[in-house]
Amino acid sequence: MKPTEFKKIKIGGTPWRWLVVVGACVIVVCVCVAAAWDSGRARKLALEGNERELSSIASALSEQTARSLQEIELILRRTSVTTPLPLQHAIQDKAFEAFLRHEVADVPQIRELSVFDSRGDRVASSQPPGQHDIDIAPREYFQQIRHAAPGTTVISGPLKSLADSTPTFAVGMGMWDANGHFLGAVRALVEDDYFERFYREIDLGRGTLIKLTLNDGTPVVAFSRESNGTPSTDLQSAQRTITGFPLRVTVSRDRKVVLADWQASVVNAILRTGSISLLVAVLAWALARQMRRQQRLAERLHFSEQRWRAVFENAPIGVIVLRTSGQFIASNPAFQRMVGYPGADLIGRSAFDFVYAEDGAQIQRHVARLVSGIAATTRFEQRFLHHDRSVIWTDMSVARVASTEYRLEQSAQESEDVLVATLEDVTQRRLSEIERSRLEAQLLQSQKLEALGTFAGGIAHDFNNILGAILGYGERALHVLNGQTPELRYIEQVMNAGNRARSLVERILTFSRSGMVARLPVRLSPVVAETIELLKARVPAGIRITLRLNAGDVVVMGDTTHIHQVVMNLCSNALHAMPNGGTLTITLELEHIAEQVSFTSGLISPGDFVKLSVSDTGVGMSTDLIERIFNPFFTTRRTGEGTGLGLSLVDGIVREYGGAISVKSVPGTGSLFEVFLPVSAETAPEVINEPVILPHGAGQVVLVVDDEKALVSLAEELLAELGYEPVGFESSSAAWEAFARHPERFDAVMTDQTMPELSGLDLAARILEIRPAIPVILCSGYGTADLERKAANAGVRMVLRKPLQQIDIARALSRVFSV
Repeated sequence: MKPTEFKKIKIGGTPWRWLVVVGACVIVVCVCVAAAWDSGRARKLALEGNERELSSIASALSEQTARSLQEIELILRRTSVTTPLPLQHAIQDKAFEAFLRHEVADVPQIRELSVFDSRGDRVASSQPPGQHDIDIAPREYFQQIRHAAPGTTVISGPLKSLADSTPTFAVGMGMWDANGHFLGAVRALVEDDYFERFYREIDLGRGTLIKLTLNDGTPVVAFSRESNGTPSTDLQSAQRTITGFPLRVTVSRDRKVVLADWQASVVNAILRTGSISLLVAVLAWALARQMRRQQRLAERLHFSEQRWRAVFENAPIGVIVLRTSGQFIASNPAFQRMVGYPGADLIGRSAFDFVYAEDGAQIQRHVARLVSGIAATTRFEQRFLHHDRSVIWTDMSVARVASTEYRLEQSAQESEDVLVATLEDVTQRRLSEIERSRLEAQLLQSQKLEALGTFAGGIAHDFNNILGAILGYGERALHVLNGQTPELRYIEQVMNAGNRARSLVERILTFSRSGMVARLPVRLSPVVAETIELLKARVPAGIRITLRLNAGDVVVMGDTTHIHQVVMNLCSNALHAMPNGGTLTITLELEHIAEQVSFTSGLISPGDFVKLSVSDTGVGMSTDLIERIFNPFFTTRRTGEGTGLGLSLVDGIVREYGGAISVKSVPGTGSLFEVFLPVSAETAPEVINEPVILPHGAGQVVLVVDDEKALVSLAEELLAELGYEPVGFESSSAAWEAFARHPERFDAVMTDQTMPELSGLDLAARILEIRPAIPVILCSGYGTADLERKAANAGVRMVLRKPLQQIDIARALSRVFSV
């Protein structure tokens, strides 16, 4: 192996050395920066402390100088007041000179106190006698006194005494007479040594400089204690003005002297910083390794938390964490949307508060099994109440999580098990199942009715033909018999039985939706009122009837007989539900339906409806019973008391009219039936009472076609009595051949619909193809609305329902011939 290769492998195999070097360098730099910052801060503090000290000294010196000068000023003022006026060239008053000497006797700062006249000549002095005369007129300060305002104190710059050339400075004040004429000046010479001695006695340390200057900067007194005997230019100063005088005192100190101690501390700090940096670098290297390990663990925990938090927050199903007592610990947004409450409103509340009341016991049992350890997980369907009080169906799975796997609080010493539940909202599925079951029941019911209708239609033709013969010939027999004979009574009973059989067939065809439905405008209120009046005749004792017609002159599209049957059947059932008496209430009112509604029987769209309500205070019904009451032949009465077709008939009529029925009942309290029928904008025609006399013909030839021989014979007899000339055929093919040979022979055609060869519509179509204007009347015992439409499209003038009576035939022919 080559040395270079070895070196590369060694360096490549020890990356931690470079990390340690870089980390140590960073730490050392940080420590050095911190030390430098501390040193800089210490330097700043030293300078600030020195500045505060100089400021304090300057303030003290300013106050001391001000007091000294104030004392001099006071002496000058007393002297100016005491001086005899007018001034002479030389005041010989020994007492005055003694006064001057007395004034300065105890004032060491005043070297001499003298009085000068207006020319500047000295006229009196505190010096001993024998001093030569002094003229201060050339002095600048004398000119300042002359031109200063009265009472102004003037201070000169540094001077040398005219008497002995001693360094000094003068403090003077002018004197004026009452007219403002300048008379002279009082001057005091101040010793420089006085202030120097004072400054020297204050131990200010090395490198300190004190200056007393005029406001314009002219030095008056200066004292310096240099650190090395050489004046320094790098000074830190503090300056104060002398209150009441045009002077300033300045205290300065050499920055080198100020920072000498700081420089020594910096050297020590560098030594300490180096040692500490080395130690910190070693510790940082060890700490970096430990922190790296902790960081890896923290990152893994953070990523894991984020992953599971994302799963929890974005799960499409509800997830909740509960205490074993049922209190919420956490819930995800899916569950919050499910119940309509925000998460903050759920924390601390019990999950049992949101459970549907009837399911409370069920969830308590499942939770008890989990808590007791009988089961670790469980799954069941559970209903919850939404915030808007609607019911939410959920498929719920619950598991118990031990405290060793889940701790509620990190600081908790004792933990409890928790329950983790997942909930899938299956409300739509449940509603779909309920709706599917309802639709399947309706489909089954429709299939039953369709099968029954097919069966009824199959027998209706033959049965109506039989009834037609019975009722027709019975009616003929009644006309033949006169008087109250036993035969007349027998025939009447036959007619009653035939009419009952006719009504029974009509009911069967109506509830099976195979009946012929006449859809005409009908005023509902009069029909209901008339039906109730007929009902009152057979109301048992102890039952009170209340009628409220609040719908006005509302009109529906239907048939008066059918509406009469609806009201009568509902009221009859209500009467039977009150064997011990009670109250029957019938109400008619208008109601607007704003959205599509599904009732107990039927589905209606938005619109205006008239609501017929029939309520009783009887025995009531259970929910299971309500689901079956509209089934054909279902009855709760004893055998022989009912056919079970009443409510089926009502349901068939209401559905045919586009309405629906709502049923509400409480066992032991009573029942409420509400029938909704669509309101029509049509106008109902006035009821016209037709004459009892049957209309007769004028010998018109009528072609009669029916596959029942008895009905052909009966029709011929009836038509002959009504003044027509009937021509009967039992075969539709034979009738067609006869018409085709002589089409002008016949004036009208009456044909049955259901025949083995040609149906009534087929025969009518062929006849009308030859003679489009000939009146054709179609008769059927199995008539439907579809048959009416087809007949109208084929050109048939009228459709009659079997069994027919003579009055039906007479009126029909009269109408078609009168057009």
